[in-house]
Amino acid sequence: MNILTEAEKLSSQIIFWRRQLHQIPEIGLVLPQTAAFVKKCLDNMSISYQTYENHSGIVAVLGKNTGKTIGIRADMDGLRIQEDSDFEYKSSNKNMHACGHDAHTAILLGTAALLKKHEAELAGQVKLIFQPAEEGPGGAKVMIEDGVMENPHIDAMLALHTERRGYSQSVNSGDILFKYGNSSAADDQVNITIIGKSGHGSAPDLCIDPIAAATLVINNIQYIISREIDPFKPCVITFGSIKGGDGAENIIPDTVEIHGTIRNQDLQVRDFVMKRIEEIVKYVTKATRTDYEIEFLNGYPPTKNDDKMVDAVIASAKKILPGETLKIITDESMGGEDAGFFYQKAPGCFFRLYTPAAYTDNIVHPAHSSRFVLDDSQLYRGTALFVQSSLDYLNN
Repeated sequence: MNILTEAEKLSSQIIFWRRQLHQIPEIGLVLPQTAAFVKKCLDNMSISYQTYENHSGIVAVLGKNTGKTIGIRADMDGLRIQEDSDFEYKSSNKNMHACGHDAHTAILLGTAALLKKHEAELAGQVKLIFQPAEEGPGGAKVMIEDGVMENPHIDAMLALHTERRGYSQSVNSGDILFKYGNSSAADDQVNITIIGKSGHGSAPDLCIDPIAAATLVINNIQYIISREIDPFKPCVITFGSIKGGDGAENIIPDTVEIHGTIRNQDLQVRDFVMKRIEEIVKYVTKATRTDYEIEFLNGYPPTKNDDKMVDAVIASAKKILPGETLKIITDESMGGEDAGFFYQKAPGCFFRLYTPAAYTDNIVHPAHSSRFVLDDSQLYRGTALFVQSSLDYLNN
């Protein structure tokens, strides 16, 4: 019996785990319900694990204390989104798994179950990393600071992400997508506060209007993309939140808060963009008599795949999966991913499992949507590839 067949026999259990996790989404570094669920599953598999005092990360190690060690990471956190669905397994709170992290955790639990079964065949060790706070403030970095890459030292990394977007080539649910080079973009957040002087809307001359200034700031920052960046170097600046005043029509507020995200593939472009954002904020506020505060947060590096690791995982995939389901993609992704911190420490392969599904309105909604749905019937393929790649890497 090959690994794919074994994983497929575990498919209903992986789906069950994913849907249980979907009901209890939590955000940030501390995920008490999620961590309790994962620990209970590992206890049921008779797999020991390590936990941490300051966050909900969990690490389990399987195999022989000799040879190499490969790390496999799954992110566990959800998003601050109210789910808009009537599914029986919908979120039970005000958060939502709208990016597939419930699926990633279930896939890694399936990996744990199969690796436990094949533990005697491992010529080394596999370190399973259940990580919080990928959506912020960056659980990968926190776990690295807590020593997750050592004792035993991780020689190579694997991770995946479910995927749903369109590509330049034809892709189907269940396909495994590989990419050489950057699998994700550098991801930075920017928080800007424009400070004015409040007063009556009928007398703007007696006030200093931060809303008008904020509009100019946002518009001028967008010119960085269209006028200052090489069009062959992908870059995105998106402002996802702007808040000024409390809903009154005739009051000019004291401040406006603007929150945005910056995505880059090229690190020199990344530095240039952040420098230009601060310059624009500085001089627009000077021109409008406002003041400002600015901070850049949660910088994630690109997740850069190692060519030899990609080759190795493709070779493992060819042993268990039909060749037509394995795709090498060249499309760039501007999504951010804190797995990049792990991949700075060890060579790795970050691949994607294509699992789009339509909501009840027959639309495949994007990630981070309140109507996000995925095809969890394909998750076992991620488990199978993790297990086969681990066996091959350690036994090669």
